Amino acid sequence: MSGSDSSQPGIVWLASYPKCGNTWLRFMLSTAIFGPPERTADVEARIPDLHRPFDPPPAHQGRIYIKTHFVLSDDHPMLDRTDRAIHIIRNPKDIVLSALNYQRLTGEGDRSWTRAGYVKRFIRHGGDRAWLRGGFGTWADHARSWRQTDRFPVLALRYEDLKSDPRAELTRMLAFLGLPADPDRIDAALQASSFESMRAMEIRESQATPVTPNGRPFLGLKRRTRDAFFVNKGRSGQSLDTVRPGLDARFDAAFADDMRAFGYNS
Repeated sequence: MSGSDSSQPGIVWLASYPKCGNTWLRFMLSTAIFGPPERTADVEARIPDLHRPFDPPPAHQGRIYIKTHFVLSDDHPMLDRTDRAIHIIRNPKDIVLSALNYQRLTGEGDRSWTRAGYVKRFIRHGGDRAWLRGGFGTWADHARSWRQTDRFPVLALRYEDLKSDPRAELTRMLAFLGLPADPDRIDAALQASSFESMRAMEIRESQATPVTPNGRPFLGLKRRTRDAFFVNKGRSGQSLDTVRPGLDARFDAAFADDMRAFGYNS
């Protein structure tokens, strides 16, 4: 299978706010387009991450795929080379809890923050403050920027739909990209991007190779604990009251309108 089959040149952005399942999406599409990866570095090479060092492909190359967390604006890199985008959104409560797991795994973030303190700051600012500083915007601003644009076609995905029916959502993506949705291609993609396959690859690589931040989608392995993984449980519809009672109500008061606008009940 080839990723340059399409007659349409240009960049296809895999866009999301952080912790929305972009790595999962990359595994799924990478396998469907290029074939099953032998290593996580294969996924990184086929669908690079804009936020890590990589050599921009030449403008004359055919269609290419790149991950981005940036809010869509005039300042977005390589915007003039864009063909289309796939945007995946996730319930922001689940994003917060996934971010807490990520911080535990990597040791990143302000060590003076408690878990409850992180949630309160996320509520106050509409997102992680580091993500805002990095150009990712708030959760709502990021979603609006990609889903309300008329610059180019955008396929809107929900993490929850991808989780409940990955075959149907992958079929939608391949149709959007003008690629054949043959059963073998889809079966291979679903197998490679299953929780079990991705977790097994993460464990295998963390035990076999020195951990470096570049060249691999899975980060944070330097502080591996027995129950902390980049490929986490991927739960949906979680409660912030598990962090501290009352946080759900505070979150709902701040996010309810924006969540409803994107199909989520607070």
